[in-house]
Amino acid sequence: MKPVEMHVDLPLPASAARDEALELFAALARHEAPFDDLALAVGLRALHIPVGGELRIPVSTQVELAPTRWEATVELEATDHPGLFPRFQGTLTLNPVGVTTSELWLQGTYHAPLGGLGERIDATVLHGAAERSLHELLDRIAAAIVAKIREREDAAARRARGLA
Repeated sequence: MKPVEMHVDLPLPASAARDEALELFAALARHEAPFDDLALAVGLRALHIPVGGELRIPVSTQVELAPTRWEATVELEATDHPGLFPRFQGTLTLNPVGVTTSELWLQGTYHAPLGGLGERIDATVLHGAAERSLHELLDRIAAAIVAKIREREDAAARRARGLA
C-alpha cells in the first residue's frame, strides 16, 4: 500500500466550483461523459519502453458523495483482470484557498498487484507510473470543472446580451 496525495489549482472560487465538482464526481461514479471512457494511462517511455504511446487500463469506479464536506470517496480498479493492476482508494476534495481560487485534492492509497513482487516492480520498473496516471485523472477532472463553469458563465453573458 502506497500513500497518494496530490492537488491541482483551480482558477475558481470553491463556492462557484462546488456544484460542478459534485456533479462531475457523480458522473465519474456513473461512467457518464466526460468519464464514459475512463482509463488510467501511463506513457510507454515511463515504463522504459523506447516507443511513443501509452498503456491505457480501463477502470471501474465506486464513488460516494459527501456533499456537506465537498468531497467524494473514490475507488478505482481495472475493469479486466483487476488482480494484475494497482487499485486506488481515497477521496476527491474541493478546498477553498482564497476568494478567487480553490484546489482539487486526490488523497488515498494505491495497492500494487501481486503482493510483495508487485510492490518491488512498482518501486523499480514502474516507478511513479500509478501516481502519474492518477494525476492525469485529477487534471482531467479539474479541466472539466473549469470548462463547465466557463460554459455556464458564457451562456449567462450571452443571455444578458440578448444573444441566447
